[in-house]
Amino acid sequence: MLEPVKCDNPPVVEVVCGVMFASSVVQAVHIGAFWDRIRSEFPTVEEAPPLSAIVEEPSQSVAEFESWATLPPARRAWLLNRDGSNLIQIQADRFLFNWKHTLGTKNYPSYQVVITEFERRLQSFMDFMRDIGGVSLIFRQFEMTYVNHINKEYGLDQQEETSILVDHTRQSRTRFLPQPENFNFSSSYLLPEGAGRLHVTAQSMNSPLDDTRLVRLDMTARGMASDASDESRRKWFDTAHHWITHGFVDITSPTVQREIWKRTT
Repeated sequence: MLEPVKCDNPPVVEVVCGVMFASSVVQAVHIGAFWDRIRSEFPTVEEAPPLSAIVEEPSQSVAEFESWATLPPARRAWLLNRDGSNLIQIQADRFLFNWKHTLGTKNYPSYQVVITEFERRLQSFMDFMRDIGGVSLIFRQFEMTYVNHINKEYGLDQQEETSILVDHTRQSRTRFLPQPENFNFSSSYLLPEGAGRLHVTAQSMNSPLDDTRLVRLDMTARGMASDASDESRRKWFDTAHHWITHGFVDITSPTVQREIWKRTT
């Protein structure tokens, strides 16, 4: 096992841990009643369109399942804490916990902090559904995403956008085409022991906050554990985190890792 990756100043702006259920058993009344239980901690509620059911398959593609229900799909509920740094997302077939970097909040705490809070909130929701809703939730898939914003503060003042990612660095020979105005890259990698896939997407963009340039780098792992036990679920997330973090340093500039992100291991 490789040594854990640690950076004192990582460009992480959001981490998402989530589960997909085997059936769409969560109803709006369940979400409302659960919110009543945690309203003092998550006082703000918002609605968003439901997430598509994208499931990793053994073949080289992912399957996106469509609902054939006659009723319109239920909305996705966002339950936010007071400073917006923690978000619980619930829809008919999904439960997710987000840590988000917001103005006035500290930088990324650690994987241990985020995964512990996710497990605590998930267990609370599962207990609620069993005790109040009479429903035992069965998992279909797990997912974890790290969102990174690489702007001038995090290395773009030191290297070109296209040289941040070592797999897509332009050759130094004389070129006809100039530096690209924008780019959008994606790649996927099999996780070990049939645990799923790691998806990497990178795109240049302007920040929605201040319109400054940045490279958004998303690292998403999706898949399933060998069984439904709590231990196997945690092992899957540990594996996903291992691949996300080691994949991150594998595809990004070692110079930026060392000088800007302050990588220590």
